[in-house]
Amino acid sequence: MVSDRGIEANPEKISAVQNLRPLQTIRDVQRLSGRIAALSQFVSKSAEKCLPFFRVLRDPKGFSWSEECQAAFDRLKEYLASPPLISKPKDGKSLYLYLAAAPGAVNAVLVREEEQVQRPVYYVSKVLNDAEGRYPEVEKLAYALIIAARKLRSYFQAHAIKVLTDQPLKQVLAKPDTSGRLIKWSVELDEHDVKFEARPAIKSQVLADFVGDNTPTECVEENPSESERESWKLSVDGSSCITGSGAGVHLVSPSGWTLEYALRFGFKATNNEAEWEALIAGLTIAKHLEVRRIEVSSDSQLVVGLACGEYEPREDSMVKYLSHFQSLKPTFEVLTVTKIPRVEKARADQLSKLATAGELERNQTMMVHYLDRPTISEADVMDIDVSQEPNWMTPFICWLRDGILPEDPAEASKLVYRANIFQLRDGILYQRSFSFPWLRCLTPVEADYALREVHEGVCGNHTGGRTLSHKLVRQGYYWPTLHQDAVDLVRRYDKCQRNTNISRRPSQPLTSITAPWPFAQWGMDFVGPLPMATGQRKFLIVAVDYFTKWVEAEPLTTITEKNTESFVWKSIICRFGVPRIIVSDNGKQFNCQAFRDFCQEWRIEHRLASVAYPQSNGQAEVINREIISGLKKRLEDSKGRWTEELPSVLWAYRTTPRTTTGESPFSLCFGAEAMIPVEIGVQSPRVVHFTEQNNEEGLRCLLDLVGELRDKAAIRVAAYQQRVSRYYNKRVSPRPLR
Repeated sequence: MVSDRGIEANPEKISAVQNLRPLQTIRDVQRLSGRIAALSQFVSKSAEKCLPFFRVLRDPKGFSWSEECQAAFDRLKEYLASPPLISKPKDGKSLYLYLAAAPGAVNAVLVREEEQVQRPVYYVSKVLNDAEGRYPEVEKLAYALIIAARKLRSYFQAHAIKVLTDQPLKQVLAKPDTSGRLIKWSVELDEHDVKFEARPAIKSQVLADFVGDNTPTECVEENPSESERESWKLSVDGSSCITGSGAGVHLVSPSGWTLEYALRFGFKATNNEAEWEALIAGLTIAKHLEVRRIEVSSDSQLVVGLACGEYEPREDSMVKYLSHFQSLKPTFEVLTVTKIPRVEKARADQLSKLATAGELERNQTMMVHYLDRPTISEADVMDIDVSQEPNWMTPFICWLRDGILPEDPAEASKLVYRANIFQLRDGILYQRSFSFPWLRCLTPVEADYALREVHEGVCGNHTGGRTLSHKLVRQGYYWPTLHQDAVDLVRRYDKCQRNTNISRRPSQPLTSITAPWPFAQWGMDFVGPLPMATGQRKFLIVAVDYFTKWVEAEPLTTITEKNTESFVWKSIICRFGVPRIIVSDNGKQFNCQAFRDFCQEWRIEHRLASVAYPQSNGQAEVINREIISGLKKRLEDSKGRWTEELPSVLWAYRTTPRTTTGESPFSLCFGAEAMIPVEIGVQSPRVVHFTEQNNEEGLRCLLDLVGELRDKAAIRVAAYQQRVSRYYNKRVSPRPLR
């Protein structure tokens, strides 16, 4: 119900809960749960308040309404007697999210701030199952955040969300070596504009009740929290034995949140070196969690003495460890190191020993890290002169580090949206990856070095552009033009181009050749030598019309320019008229002065196929294949009789419909289908009903309509060529000349 005060719960639904008779059956409890669900957005920590009811529902056969259930029911009625109001958010305004976690439930409340007063917008609550109940405290809060983002998706998409918490949620979700569950949640939150801020003073008694045990009573006042001035406690211990070396880190926040960290070394370390590794690891974790005040305790007299300046290092390794420790000190406002007895840091001692054991115990709050080499070891890296000029990373770094946005509102909005997948850690920009937790972002100079090192360095194998870009991503690097830069590098590299595999894919799109009218364009070619036939004939000259696909062929004893001219005169000009174009290969019978003079005399354009691309005379090559195939099937062992079978093969080809035109060459030439032997053996309808007068009239009519038949054939040819071109062009791989 909407009123001037805000949005109120329906009084009828509240009465339905308050007027319930004593619950005696499991059905009554189910009815109560349904009515509470209808009011859940108005009820703070509804799942936590109703946990006793839900436990009853888990065992329907053993129904028992206990005193705990009745007490929870009474508290719920008392709460509903004066339920809080919820309000409607305003467009363009940021919303705030408070999180809370209990042993059996997680809770969240979305609020808006108006005139320095925070008003609830929506309450979210969820009961945890057995596995979820064993999550560490910080993971429960992260789970509460993801539940709120899923349920209140419309709010998260329309508003900027500020998560107010005293826990290091931001650092845990952004940690590169975090668990897979947290990575998945972090990726899911990337689509929203979510920021994390320290929880200030609570400005509403309703919200103070929501935060509950996690917030001291003083938080209702405007004074800073006591926890902000308290220090974190860090206990460290190193262990070195025959089975291996390791370290344990036990970090406790002012509010009681605990982080346990076990390190297993992949190298041999003395006990003092293990103690130093434990101390440096603990301080590094605290640095990532943005801790400012910390108290460190260790049982190593040497480490504490060196850290406090009471001792001077003598060994080179101790000098390096002390130098590394000194570089970490400026990160903290207050850093104290004290020596305590071993019994006072029992948990850190247990963690250091567990790290060297065969198997770690199943403790959900423990993070395990394998350290391959000492922290002070110097990696063999090449110094790179990195330019400080602005580059593609500059806007992201300015926004993430200094909060500076571009002046253009559109560019600023775009930058804020894209920055959700970036993280600034120790001054280095990282991008979240789908394949790996984080990818380091590189400047143009670093990118050029990385490309050349992976491609042609000591471990380079001169791979292609795509493989090169994938390898760089797998190694943990990113920049916006990674793939294109890798492709360009391989294309420019001389040795790769000289020794690469020759591509058999076409480099240019298919160009189709068409004829304007029948017998205007002919393709010619020679076939042979063939088996010797009668009259010493062993060659075959073939010509095909590009429009009708009509074929002319003649056996020859020798292939000379004189025989070529004679064939064109007798088989083409005298039968079908003077052609406009003749296409042939570069054989000396065609590419000679005598044949050129012959074509010029008859005004015939003679086109020669390209030497580099003989497929341009493909029409004649296809006919050659068809004739040879037909002869082989007819001759078998009597190969010398091919001249006798040639007319039958040509007749079969001329009377068979072609795929390109949909008609036979004979019908496109003469307007009607030829009479073939099968129509004599088994009389066809036109043979049965044949009359000489009607046949003459029908043939004349077909000749009048042959133009329409040829037009349809031309349309079919164009459609066929388009289909072939589409298929062919899919395989084209352009190879520009450089």
